[in-house]
Amino acid sequence: MEPWEKVCIHVSMYAILREMRPIDPFYVKYLSQLPKQITEETIGEEVYPIGTYINVFFVVIVFLVTDYLRYKPIMIINGISGIIYYSLLLGSPTTMKLKIGQVFQVIFRAAEVAYYTYMFAQIKNKDQYQIAYSRVRASVLVGKCGSGLLSQVVISYLSPNLTGYIYLIYISIFGMVLTTIWSLIIPPVKFSLYFYKQKEPVINFESIDTKKIIQNKVIEPFRENIDRTYTQNDLKKLKCSEVIRKLWLDFKVSYTDVNLLKWSVWLSLSLCGYIMIGQYIQILWQKLEKQDINAHLMNAAVDSLTTILSAVATYSTGRINGSWDKYGEYLIAIVSMGLGCILIVLSSNKSLNWSYGYYIIFCCTYQTMLTISSAEIAKFLKRDCYAHCQRYILLI
Repeated sequence: MEPWEKVCIHVSMYAILREMRPIDPFYVKYLSQLPKQITEETIGEEVYPIGTYINVFFVVIVFLVTDYLRYKPIMIINGISGIIYYSLLLGSPTTMKLKIGQVFQVIFRAAEVAYYTYMFAQIKNKDQYQIAYSRVRASVLVGKCGSGLLSQVVISYLSPNLTGYIYLIYISIFGMVLTTIWSLIIPPVKFSLYFYKQKEPVINFESIDTKKIIQNKVIEPFRENIDRTYTQNDLKKLKCSEVIRKLWLDFKVSYTDVNLLKWSVWLSLSLCGYIMIGQYIQILWQKLEKQDINAHLMNAAVDSLTTILSAVATYSTGRINGSWDKYGEYLIAIVSMGLGCILIVLSSNKSLNWSYGYYIIFCCTYQTMLTISSAEIAKFLKRDCYAHCQRYILLI
């Protein structure tokens, strides 16, 4: 097995364990089942905004600190923050506890960038970046789908009362504990993308067979006879000013291209909307369930189905060779208006089942467009900036 494949296994297992959070689809439902009920209005107006407002601050901080600490410590913090977040849901959480929990949830989400950049830093050959990234993304989908199915089985068949939701919280905590343990086991990173670089090799010209070079008059024997050795201390730590300069150069090279800027802006704005909808949609479903006595919440099953269909849609889209650079503006406009129309219908709909259907269509459409935009960004990007661009995307 090649080294980069081992790295993929390490990161993929981490991603699967990290997605073991079966309480997430029923977060709002669980809070409404508590003896001291917390209403949807309280969650939407007091709890969720805490995470929304501080999200940008933590994401930027984690983005900068991750490289300096060389990824693994942030991956450990990721698991620990998840343990604290779900532990705060036990017992009878107050509104203040939920607000504090939002802080740790933001840290948990912001630290997601760590395991992707850990993978890029461990893989030396940039030709493996794309396939490695695809494998890890597939692992995320597997973990998310499995977690959703487990959640729905527990709530629908094993324990549909408050006890079932408590079981899901304990499973989520267990998943975060396993994530933390796995992050402690995986090997550390010696070099990073920005702060810690490998020094250039020192060429020992004494071992060069100059006679052979002159006789053959080709460059290959020259390369074969060079003895490349590294100094004992081959780790070079860059100054903050050098890192800032490198960040600026990468940013400038990446976003002075009009096509790259176009797709990046769409990806940034649409991703923000997608995350907000995924968070607040549970409040809408909770209200629709109350209006229909025959309706039953299937949030986790819908999440799993959405994950599967999105994976199929993105895989199919990846096999289509379209002239997106030529018709990109039209595609962005049509898809954006279509997503907006779906949201209007979704918000005014009074049926829980139809709401599930519209949500699935919205997510699959977005994931398909996300595949196209990511591919276009990678196409217009220099290969050396690929890993850094993935960090910028995750940062947003």
